[in-house]
Amino acid sequence: MSKTTVCVTIPFKKPKPNSDLVVFNDIRPFIPEWDSVAYIKGCSRYAMQYKVYLVPARVVIDNTLYLCLIDPNGEILGVQGASHVSLAYHEKFIPDNRVNIISTQIGKIFLCVDVDIYQPAILRNAALQGANIVVSSQYVDSYQFTRELISTGIWNSAQQNPFYVVGCCNFFKAVAAPMATTQDSSGYIAQPSNESTLVANLYLHKLQKDINLPNPLQNKAFALEFAKTMLTE
Repeated sequence: MSKTTVCVTIPFKKPKPNSDLVVFNDIRPFIPEWDSVAYIKGCSRYAMQYKVYLVPARVVIDNTLYLCLIDPNGEILGVQGASHVSLAYHEKFIPDNRVNIISTQIGKIFLCVDVDIYQPAILRNAALQGANIVVSSQYVDSYQFTRELISTGIWNSAQQNPFYVVGCCNFFKAVAAPMATTQDSSGYIAQPSNESTLVANLYLHKLQKDINLPNPLQNKAFALEFAKTMLTE
């Protein structure tokens, strides 16, 4: 599929026309365990009604924080647990240590749970497994939120890896991409916004532009030359 249209919106709101992938942006930290089964059932009905792939909000199952991907038939295609847990929930949640890539007709998707978006090793693992769309869903306490959290999270991840990052939390939603694939070289397909709904078109074939760029982490000669250039400017 050459184009994937993603819609990030408040839970259970009708998606924009022609949406392929919907991401629920819930302002709550998570769906509690006692409500998770009923919530996922409602999400399955939504995916079937609108014939979309759906990433619901974060849910708690067996004391682990999860994201899941539901297909247009209402079936759960895959799940991903949080490998890292924010300080507020260290005593509450059990970390997961797997990195699961979910293959779909709209791309290879990695679900990045909460603060895992700040862990470069996890995102690089996903990239090496072939992920081309990352969905990052998190909750940020108001006293912790700064604009730098955006650039050190979804934006950095997209610059370090050849994939799109669809990000949302209780403060913003945005879609980041490698700078070489964005027309204004900003590294954003959709700039950070707090509007109720965000829509963006992802062209997966454009990610090929970044694959052959020199990688300073793997090419010592390039890294030394780059550093020399920077020092003379």
